[in-house]
Amino acid sequence: MGRLAIPYLAHDGHPLTIRFRCLEDHDHRAYRHGKYNTLKDDQPRLYGVDAIHAAGDEIHVTEGELDAITLRRLGLHAVGVPGAALWQPRHRRMLAGFSRVWVWGDPDEAGAELVTRVCKSLRSARGVRLRDGDVTETYKAGGADALLSLIDEASKTK
Repeated sequence: MGRLAIPYLAHDGHPLTIRFRCLEDHDHRAYRHGKYNTLKDDQPRLYGVDAIHAAGDEIHVTEGELDAITLRRLGLHAVGVPGAALWQPRHRRMLAGFSRVWVWGDPDEAGAELVTRVCKSLRSARGVRLRDGDVTETYKAGGADALLSLIDEASKTK
């Protein structure tokens, strides 16, 4: 079975941990593994913490590493929560100094919960409403403009 290795690096580039994404198109539970696999006893952490140190006033938080990579390809500073339920109180401290934290949860119940949790913990957070899939799917369907227009929409709402 093919796996994509996703390295988690510290802000200075040294490795912290690694996660794996199954690349097979099958029922992961039937094969007794998740779509994503983490090292045993590894703590949930933000993916791409170097973006925190490189960002100016704004940062983007996505549901998942691949979505963070997609936003970074557009020139946006982004970190990824490795699953909607894995936002931790300590993550708030890492993002507290930003004037705006854009939160990109998937357009499902878990994604909505992530947006709610982050927005409750950070006054500067604002959700970006995805309609037609996650960040990466939206990018593949409509390009950079499809994502950037969602930021414009979110900035106009209270």
